[in-house]
Amino acid sequence: MGPKAGIFCHNGLGDGIVSLVLSNNLHLNGWTVDTYQNSLAPLQEWFPHLPILSYPGVEAVSKVLSSYDWFFVFQNDSSEFVKKLIQEGKRRLPEQVKVIYIYPSKNIVNEPFYSDSQIDPDLPVAENMRLFCERILHLPKITKSNGFIPPADLVHRKYKRRVAIHPTSSREGKNWPQDKYVKLALHLQREGFEPVFIAGPEWSIKGVKSRLFDTLDALARYLYECDYLIGNDSGLGHLASALGVPTLTITRRKALAKLWAPSFNASVVVAPSSWIPNISGFRLRDRHWKKFISVGKAWRGFVQLSRE
Repeated sequence: MGPKAGIFCHNGLGDGIVSLVLSNNLHLNGWTVDTYQNSLAPLQEWFPHLPILSYPGVEAVSKVLSSYDWFFVFQNDSSEFVKKLIQEGKRRLPEQVKVIYIYPSKNIVNEPFYSDSQIDPDLPVAENMRLFCERILHLPKITKSNGFIPPADLVHRKYKRRVAIHPTSSREGKNWPQDKYVKLALHLQREGFEPVFIAGPEWSIKGVKSRLFDTLDALARYLYECDYLIGNDSGLGHLASALGVPTLTITRRKALAKLWAPSFNASVVVAPSSWIPNISGFRLRDRHWKKFISVGKAWRGFVQLSRE
């Protein structure tokens, strides 16, 4: 029996899917692993060997620290539980508590526990997790897979040329405009694809279908049989990528994309040109990024993706 580890990651869907790379690597090397994350439980059937637990209250920190041999904590300044876990854990078990910072900035090297994980912002998060297992933990068996096991009744990418389009995200500021998504969907139709908006009925525009799902499991099942996914910077891109579906991500900044773009399968990122000024105090590129990504630019990104 190997060591017992607790992994405490952010509660966003994408964060959870990527953190399972760490969970899966530990499991492959004989560790007993519990992953704490509040949004992944509906997908438990897809990785039955990697149990998902809900975050406990902050009063449970001492008990948690007595329950595992190793602790992997994704830095989260908004969680009192995480703050206390790091504070007490580093005091009691400094070598067994590893703090993982996922920030798209070169200044990450100045964070107090950078040496715990040595995240490289120029590499995708999933690859960083793989390298963490190799270089820091020195595990003999290494993979970039997060351990998804698809249900036997599904057929991978069954519906050729079906393109799921996810036009929303956790923040409005991350969303490419609706009129541009509609124009892109209509162009996909003219080119012989079947675009489907993963959104409410208000997205059923000009003959383009829309679908909503009652559960995350139902959505995952649908995505698994789609041919492609197009969307904003959001967790659904990571889910589709982990399911082996090629993804096109529309985002405001290439630096963010280097770290956070889906990377389990073929992936193309469309972002404003780096030639557009982004000087501190003005941030022209960041503030007006939606204007700098045309429908034609997104289409060319999709053509590139389909060729890959």
